[in-house]
Amino acid sequence: MGYLEFCSNCGENNRFGEKDGNKRYFCSQCSTIHYENPKPTANLICMHQNQLLLVKRAVDPGKGMWGLPGGFIERGETPEMGAQRELLEETNLQGSVSNFLGTCSHFNTVFGDILLMGMEVQIEDWSSIKAGDDAEEAILFPFDELPKLAFPCHEKIVNMYRKKSLS
Repeated sequence: MGYLEFCSNCGENNRFGEKDGNKRYFCSQCSTIHYENPKPTANLICMHQNQLLLVKRAVDPGKGMWGLPGGFIERGETPEMGAQRELLEETNLQGSVSNFLGTCSHFNTVFGDILLMGMEVQIEDWSSIKAGDDAEEAILFPFDELPKLAFPCHEKIVNMYRKKSLS
């Protein structure tokens, strides 16, 4: 249980059970509810001539596997700002968010609950593409020949884009 073992308000042991219609940790002494809020991430769909930009992950989780560019949104950033920063860090490219595709939730044993936000990003200049930060490679793949992606939510975001582009 870790950080949820004791109440952050009064120090008593927390309980896990039904509280206000949801199963959650709460303090039976002072009634403080301990919310388990997800950490937001920006996950990017960057298309160029019917090819999708993917990065090979240089770190765990999913080291050596392909995934969408993106990562955690930092404190003080909007989702769009986080998307632009992650794009630049991982691919050396600059772009702007053109469409919000949807969300997917995932529990990760390292980071806890994660809320993945899928965003379509338009890139004007592809000439500076180069892997960086926690990406080992940054490559465009034909959209109909994508490798297996590191995370099920990345697959779901790709499918959100596919459905949107077909409609």
